[in-house]
Amino acid sequence: MKIGSIRMLRHFVAACQNETIHKAAKTQFLSQSALTKSIRQLESNLGVQLLLRTSKGVTPTIFGKALYDRARRVEVECDLIEKELAEMASGHGGQLRIGAGSVWSSMMLPRVLARLYTERPGAEFTVLRSSGGRFAEQFENDEIDIGVGAFDAFIDYAEPNSADFVCEPLCEISTSFFAHKDHPLHQKAEALPEEASTYPYAAFRLDRELRNRVGRYFASRGLTQPHTALVSDSISGVMEILKVSPMITCLPTPLGDIANAFDVKAICMQDSPWIIKTGIMHRKAGLGYQLLEDLVEELRTESAAFPQ
Repeated sequence: MKIGSIRMLRHFVAACQNETIHKAAKTQFLSQSALTKSIRQLESNLGVQLLLRTSKGVTPTIFGKALYDRARRVEVECDLIEKELAEMASGHGGQLRIGAGSVWSSMMLPRVLARLYTERPGAEFTVLRSSGGRFAEQFENDEIDIGVGAFDAFIDYAEPNSADFVCEPLCEISTSFFAHKDHPLHQKAEALPEEASTYPYAAFRLDRELRNRVGRYFASRGLTQPHTALVSDSISGVMEILKVSPMITCLPTPLGDIANAFDVKAICMQDSPWIIKTGIMHRKAGLGYQLLEDLVEELRTESAAFPQ
């Protein structure tokens, strides 16, 4: 690198700002000779004269003026980097990208992040919807730092990479089929899977594992999977169409509170389609990052209080 070091740039900037080597050296806690040597080495590295030396002090040459403008930006960036790393180390700042399943992103994570942000107003959180195998894709593409949600599909991915990942189970969540409160399936004390299979189905595009499990649920009973009439990214969009159509969908049971706001409720059936095992997933390289470790602790606390 021709410039040599950030330290040389700082010495040059100090000389430009203080206009004399004597004053600049004091600000850098150096002798005049040491500061002069550093600036001359920088000039030698770049092959141009940066400062004009007179009896009154120093002024930048045309080359020095060009370097000064950029060196100041470098200096500011270095200060920001030092500040950001210090905040990250203390847990009072930093950034986290979180992949979260539907129950976590809608119900549990907002409370967790609110508590964290109250204590660490300098932190920045990004939440991406995720589920099942989608976590693996997001880690592969470096889109998230930590995931929380459906666990099983990620375990299959993480097991061969166990040296790289931490996988910690949290809690189990049941699932249910849902329909509008006036749907014919709600008129029965207990609906049968073969009856549910005759109605069109609304699916969530991002949750491929959920869609696959719905298919396996009906196939295991010798039934044809309901026709998928709608695929959407939006929970509220699915709820709205359930209000005005005979479609059904499958959701984690705790999302019933959200569904109720749309006059949608869980269908009483013989059994729950399955139990979702949820957990925390992150790379071992994140260990020691205080903000991530504080988030993990909050997730543990929230899951312990969540009704199962």
